[in-house]
Amino acid sequence: MLTAAALFGAGQAVLNPSHVGAQTPTPISATPIPSGVPAAGGPATLSATGIGQVPGDAVVSTGGALNMSIEERSKGTDVQGAVKVVQERIAKVRAALIAAGVPSSAIVVQGFNVGPSYGYAYPPMLAVDPAATGGAAGGSAGAPTPSIAPVRPLPPPIPTEYQVNAQLMVDANSPEQLATAMRVAIENGATNVNSYTKGGPGNPTPPDAAKLAPAIKQATEQANAMAKASAQAAGVTLGDISSIAVLTPTPSYGGGPGPVPTVAWQVQVRVTYALK
Repeated sequence: MLTAAALFGAGQAVLNPSHVGAQTPTPISATPIPSGVPAAGGPATLSATGIGQVPGDAVVSTGGALNMSIEERSKGTDVQGAVKVVQERIAKVRAALIAAGVPSSAIVVQGFNVGPSYGYAYPPMLAVDPAATGGAAGGSAGAPTPSIAPVRPLPPPIPTEYQVNAQLMVDANSPEQLATAMRVAIENGATNVNSYTKGGPGNPTPPDAAKLAPAIKQATEQANAMAKASAQAAGVTLGDISSIAVLTPTPSYGGGPGPVPTVAWQVQVRVTYALK
């Protein structure tokens, strides 16, 4: 290990001027550092952090909401016919949801939109009058230049069909009712069916000591194994444990084996060893 004395030479270093006129810097003194002692002056240590897991529990949910669309395209410009079809489908979906146990008050039409699709008609090209060219079109060289036909503007676009779209929202009181409502809506012609869970994890309460104990043990054993492997790789020897810190458990959200989300907990333990 190079000491400060070896680096600076005789306990000080003098920077030589790099060019004429440069100022000579003030000498910098340095105190040699004993070999094997960190620069901070404390004993050498090695720290490792292990992670323990607390299995996830089901998150209590208050239900969810279901959003869906009911759509129809008109036949030509028969927009009234398309509107009637969508209204009939809304009534069909509503009746099926009520039969499946969803309250009528929980089914809300959030939007009803009608929009046209346009087609464009292009004017026919004007024929060239041979009389205006002094002969047949494409005649011999020297024939008069054909007259330029005036530019004809495109006619305004006209609707060729209409799209009618209604959006429904269903407020379910449980995950089970939400799943049933989704199935019923799809079976009765609804499209773009999406759902989200209400309530959700919120601010879950950390597990008690009995559940945390196995996770803390798991994290401590992992930190111990990591420290030994690191010391062996670095060619140093572990001494006594100088400190152990158990960090605050943190939640980890994720899906479980079923449709209900779960929340697990993660515990970190940091173990610090003195080095011999």
